[in-house]
Amino acid sequence: MKYSYSYNLDSGITLGGIGSGSIEIRADGRFYDWTIFNNGGYAERQDIRYVYYIDEMDSFIVARQKKDKVKVRVLQAYDYYFGGSPYTLPWLRPVKQVEFNGEPPIAYLNFIDDFKLSMKAFSPFIPLDLKNSSLPVAILKLNSDEVTDFMLGIKNPFPNGDVEFKNSTLIFSGKIDSNDPRYNGNLCVRVIGENTFGRYLEKTPIIEYELWNKFREEGRLETKSGKGNYGLIGGKGKNVIFILSWYFPNHVLSNGEKIGHFYENYFKNCEEVADYVQSKMDYLESKTTLFHDLLYNVKGIESWIADLIGSQLTTLIKSTWLSREGFFGIWEGYFNTADKRKHDEYALPPNFPYSDGPMHTALNTIDVLTYSIYTILNLFPDLAKKLILQFKDKTIKEGSPEHVIYSLAFNENRQKFLEKISKDPSIPTDYEKLSSTINEIVKETGKDPKGRVPHFFTDTLKVDEYHRADLNPEFTLMWYLIAKMTGDKDFLNNIFPEAKEALESTMRTQSLDGLIYHTLPAGLEWLRYVNSMFNLPRGDTNISHILGKDTIPLSIQTYDDWSMIGITSLTSIQWIASLQAFNEASKILNVNDKYDYEQSVKKLLEYLWNGEYFDLWYDPISNFRDKACNASQLLGHWYSTLLGSRFLDDSVVKSSLKAIIKYNLKDEEGLINGAYPDGYRPLKGKYQNPLNLPATTQVDTPWSGVEFYVVSHLIYEKMLKEAEEVLKNIYDRYKLAGNFWNHLEWGSHYLRPLSSMTIIPAYQGLRYDGFTSTLTIDPAVDELIWIIFLPTGWGKMEINKDKINIRLYHGMLSLSKLKLPKIPRKIIVNNEEINYTSDTEIKLSKEIILQENDFLEIHF
Repeated sequence: MKYSYSYNLDSGITLGGIGSGSIEIRADGRFYDWTIFNNGGYAERQDIRYVYYIDEMDSFIVARQKKDKVKVRVLQAYDYYFGGSPYTLPWLRPVKQVEFNGEPPIAYLNFIDDFKLSMKAFSPFIPLDLKNSSLPVAILKLNSDEVTDFMLGIKNPFPNGDVEFKNSTLIFSGKIDSNDPRYNGNLCVRVIGENTFGRYLEKTPIIEYELWNKFREEGRLETKSGKGNYGLIGGKGKNVIFILSWYFPNHVLSNGEKIGHFYENYFKNCEEVADYVQSKMDYLESKTTLFHDLLYNVKGIESWIADLIGSQLTTLIKSTWLSREGFFGIWEGYFNTADKRKHDEYALPPNFPYSDGPMHTALNTIDVLTYSIYTILNLFPDLAKKLILQFKDKTIKEGSPEHVIYSLAFNENRQKFLEKISKDPSIPTDYEKLSSTINEIVKETGKDPKGRVPHFFTDTLKVDEYHRADLNPEFTLMWYLIAKMTGDKDFLNNIFPEAKEALESTMRTQSLDGLIYHTLPAGLEWLRYVNSMFNLPRGDTNISHILGKDTIPLSIQTYDDWSMIGITSLTSIQWIASLQAFNEASKILNVNDKYDYEQSVKKLLEYLWNGEYFDLWYDPISNFRDKACNASQLLGHWYSTLLGSRFLDDSVVKSSLKAIIKYNLKDEEGLINGAYPDGYRPLKGKYQNPLNLPATTQVDTPWSGVEFYVVSHLIYEKMLKEAEEVLKNIYDRYKLAGNFWNHLEWGSHYLRPLSSMTIIPAYQGLRYDGFTSTLTIDPAVDELIWIIFLPTGWGKMEINKDKINIRLYHGMLSLSKLKLPKIPRKIIVNNEEINYTSDTEIKLSKEIILQENDFLEIHF
């Protein structure tokens, strides 16, 4: 006997709406990770983070066909279950094979046996339509060439709760304590088909032999409502639809505050959700399918590239909160507590290291969002704006406790403070006196942390800390990118004071020669190593008060377990890009604030450019240097590319990217974060610098979110061969791991890999300025048909040597200017030829606003 066995079941397609909780359908046809009840890895409350009311063993779909003989199949690639075995009910069989094609937001399944069935599983996902993309629903469309009886069974999430069948809908509810995440909630399954039925079971179908025999004989069961622990619902036809909808408003933070879900603004129970979805089915399915088809049916590049790029959209469902009042949160990493490896007796403490992840809330991490904000912006611009606006009032303000703490983190302020309390020991215990004392000190030293940007939102939606040196420029870059691409001047103006203060804060406190300057402690591994020398407990950072320059680690960056001191290529290039972006914002708002970043560029080249790439870091004071090649060194310049305002010579950019490929791309590993030109691997020992530190995995491992960003940058520079080599490496290793739709870093469904979608505009050479309605198209390939998605509209772009066509399918697109690789012969909008003048850019004779189904033709 020969079996072909696949173990690739660690991830699947996530079903549900943005911020609604989710379910995951995987390649075996089963449903995993039920977090629709505000439970499990989705929850903040520690008492329910390992609680799951339904798991992959608790639901099924079964099909019955009658031709010459009656055949019944459970639509799962799993052993006999639900009452069947080779001994009892041997006819109640699983299908022989499942072909699973996962293309978020849709999963297509073919069930292969003596008869063939298929299923399309999806939840509405329509860019720019937030309401319909946040619905708490999963839609299962079953199809067969023959009339088939289908039955769906599901465990009641309420113990011995009510199971009511009405209007072709099975409704689960129950009396639950108000502290329970299921409180005031219900779960519905609606069937759309003929000969519908629904009923409860007191226990499970596993022991209901009579019931199974009746379904085998008749294709349906008697309808019954009552109390039970299981529900069954079915219908008949060649095309039968199950709508799984839910309503669980008791999303509560660890302090008891109820934040609920956005869907509560539109619905009062799961029946209303099902009614709405059924009434809008044509729109919801057609738009979701259209987006899917435009994303995956690519021509001009190999289809596996589109498959990989779209794979990370699962994170926008799996890892998001969207509260009733509109707070939007996306987990930095998802700690999947449903994974047995997290908590069984064989797991390594504190948890199995395969995916790790935050046990406590970690939402909207600024340094990670920097890679992924472009995707969120162009799919759901209102959510991108929320991400920035939610930090507006969280920057350090004068007089706040954070202002006191972070002022004293700087050694210069600390010395002054010690002098003052030696003369007046009452200062630390009188808050008003303490605050005024701090204000006096920072005015004297200039080391005022006011305006510093926080890292992320943690428990009870408080921010965690302000340790990191890269957050201020990253916040500024994301703010301006969002404003420019949406053309939202009010948003630009609203955040302008915070962006300015963030930059000023860095200049006051952490700059040298016009660049960000990092001081010890600058990495978590430095803290651990120092502690180990003194035999202190792991994680105890108090020793840094003595041995570090700053009493708080103020110089950490996104590679937080990788110490970089002095001037770093990563933060310096981000810094220059943020100054340049701020200057552009000032010009748009007609204010005089402006920074001279040209001198900073000169210092960057003087300190770090080695003729091939930018060194990892150099400290002009100690003269210490680290020559590692960082995969993210040009992240800031990638932003300037997206914004259309480059500040480094093309030769420098291309040389650096070539070096990253030459040194960092490792066969069967991927593009690792850091590499030395001589081939030395830091995990074999220590960094090649004088800090005497042992290396950690962060330097010597591939992060797919970084890899996707680098690929985007490579393609914008027309370096296709190198880009696709990196992509193939990501594709192969995640396909092999069974984590194709779930990339790992600090946890599952990590936020950084959402940068994958930035590869699409890179192939198109696409940039958009919403303030001037200017669209730039400079394609990296000669022929391409693919989706175009922007913050105002999405559709299809066709590129060849003679013509560029854009057809809009949703939203709108305003155009006044075009920047193209060559001057066109004519421009046509909806069969009307448009006059234009040409110079360095094409100026249209009138503003064109493309609406749904409008098209633009550019002929060369």
